[in-house]
Amino acid sequence: MTPSSLLVGIIVVPLAGAVLTPVIGGKAGKHAWTWATTVMVATSVIAAALVNQVARTGPFSAYLGGWERPYGIELRFDEFSASVAVICLLGLLAIVFSQKYAAKELPPARLGTYYTLLLLNLTGMLGFVVTGDLFNLFVFMEILSLSGYALVAISGERTAEMAAFKYLVMGAVSSLLVLFAIGLLYALTGSLNMADISDRLTGSAEVPAMLALALLTTGFMVKAALFPLHVWLPDAHAIAPSPVSAILSGLVVKTGLLGMIRVYQIYYGAKVLDLSSLNTVLVWLGAISIVMGAFFAIFQEDIKMMLAYSTISNIGYIVMGLGLASQYGIIGATVHIFNHALIKATLFLGAGALIYQTGYRNLSDLRGVGRSMPFTTAAISVGAISIVGMPPTAGFLCKWYIALGAVQAGHPVFGVALVFGALFIFVYYIRMVNSFYFQAPIHPEILEVKEAPLTMLAPVLILAALCLAMGLLGRIPLSFIEPAVTRLLGTLGG
Repeated sequence: MTPSSLLVGIIVVPLAGAVLTPVIGGKAGKHAWTWATTVMVATSVIAAALVNQVARTGPFSAYLGGWERPYGIELRFDEFSASVAVICLLGLLAIVFSQKYAAKELPPARLGTYYTLLLLNLTGMLGFVVTGDLFNLFVFMEILSLSGYALVAISGERTAEMAAFKYLVMGAVSSLLVLFAIGLLYALTGSLNMADISDRLTGSAEVPAMLALALLTTGFMVKAALFPLHVWLPDAHAIAPSPVSAILSGLVVKTGLLGMIRVYQIYYGAKVLDLSSLNTVLVWLGAISIVMGAFFAIFQEDIKMMLAYSTISNIGYIVMGLGLASQYGIIGATVHIFNHALIKATLFLGAGALIYQTGYRNLSDLRGVGRSMPFTTAAISVGAISIVGMPPTAGFLCKWYIALGAVQAGHPVFGVALVFGALFIFVYYIRMVNSFYFQAPIHPEILEVKEAPLTMLAPVLILAALCLAMGLLGRIPLSFIEPAVTRLLGTLGG
């Protein structure tokens, strides 16, 4: 297949799979899991081919219908777009995990809908990271958002519906801000293509360009759940089915951050505005988010609520790295987007396996579960030390690079926030590990439970192994993303 056909296929295959799921899955969704798994395997093969292509030849584009920019629709693949590999991997593992989990947690009549929504959500994310124009970026953002709202509410429980409604309200505000900004940039430049907008923005449009930047930044930060725009996240991630929580926390919130990277590509290339003030705001908000997310997580008893607040803290690390606008900072932040997805999927799927087997979700109720579910709790422990940032796990190199980025940018004081946040994170994950291994159970029957079924246990163990592998082989993703960051900062002249 040609690079152009691969770019089209990464969107068309999961989208067609989602459309056909209700038909192939049958009324009770009997074959929906098999079909969804097959679709994601095929999509993962395409993603691997795309990443291999960009590693060999650098960024490339496809123009639909043969019309080049600014008139045609451009699909663009660069090193930042390599997140498609993580999206496909986590999507596939979440679907595999869902076989037993969804069958137990959801009514049979909703199984087909569940897998349809999962494929639509993954389609939206894949389209979001490969599109080259702002309008289609908005369209794909809406696909992943609308399917996300429905997935949170899929159980039909009152608490799930309320969490989904809160998510929807905040998501609608975000979408309006982004859409208004896109309209403003189109009015200024007459184009929707991101590279073309960057070329056409001029100094005479400084004020409206600044307004568009502010709207895009705010809209994407709502999607990313940066503190204090995080209010939708804890309930949505804690109440959703665990495979959905893994996708929301590991992937969906990252679209806001990838959106910010695209915004930087536009504005750094245009050289219309001095972004130092914006970067200062983002660094401070990132530092506050690190500390506040970790602070709230300390007081959570519900294991999934703890993991949800932990996401807010780690979004802060990534935003801080981007805001530092130094090579080390942006490299660390970008790789942490990928690595945090693996880590958080490990934790949420592991927590889902515990809840599935024991029926409990509070730490006090899960005391001693490490004795009866040693593999699951070991995987969660690996995820825990990864999220803290201890070597040699996936979380260490990313946070180390962000700290180096703070020094490189001339702001070493922000390295203090990294250390302070890591200490907070260490405290609440120690609580979790202590509960699993070192406290006597208050429910004697918890010692009788067994490990989760293989379709649930295997994804958790694979992800835990990747948390270690990405730490031991951490130089590979760091060196892979470095050329893209060099190009981005090169547009600033340094």
